[in-house]
Amino acid sequence: MKPGDQVKVSARGTFVFTVKDVDEDTGMAMIEVNADSPLTYPWPARLTDLVPVED
Repeated sequence: MKPGDQVKVSARGTFVFTVKDVDEDTGMAMIEVNADSPLTYPWPARLTDLVPVED
């Protein structure tokens, strides 16, 4: 996982997020939802919970 990757939070997730930053030491990533909303902001998620989005 690296900044710029598109992910979902779990395989059943419906929203797509962009990885903003990854901290391998803590196993956390900062992600931001890819929604058309004025209130988007980065929030932390465990790397183990993130699933890459297939093209």
